[in-house]
Amino acid sequence: MEKKSKVNGVTANGTWDSKYGTMYKFEVSFENGDVGEYNSKTQDQNKFVQGQEVEYSITSREYNGNTFYTIKPVQQQQSFGGGYKKDPETDKKIARMSVLKVAGDLVINGDVQLHDLTKIATFLEHYVNTGEDSMSKLYDARIQEVKDQLPF
Repeated sequence: MEKKSKVNGVTANGTWDSKYGTMYKFEVSFENGDVGEYNSKTQDQNKFVQGQEVEYSITSREYNGNTFYTIKPVQQQQSFGGGYKKDPETDKKIARMSVLKVAGDLVINGDVQLHDLTKIATFLEHYVNTGEDSMSKLYDARIQEVKDQLPF
């Protein structure tokens, strides 16, 4: 179960050998009353620091009639570039830069006038983000308008 609380205390509580090497045990207590054991690969763990509010998960297990609680930090979602949370606007910014490049190329090739650059980029960005061809809708509406004006 994931929770969030301020760390009240962290006490070193021995070591044990695992397939990953020596693990360091810490008893961690929280402001909300939770207490459990955290196992770290390093003696100088920094996941749970007294006075800091943290997100963590707590699980229980039974052993010889006793209940033991294990604490783990909640891992933040990692992007491919490292351990940072991805900005939800990143994909939109990438799309905007890409379509602006395409629109710029159209201006350079003489296919579009410079004053229409942002209009073309906005159209392309809309298409990339929604898959909707807004120009088709405008074209179809204009064709229908012309047909409605025909006398026959």
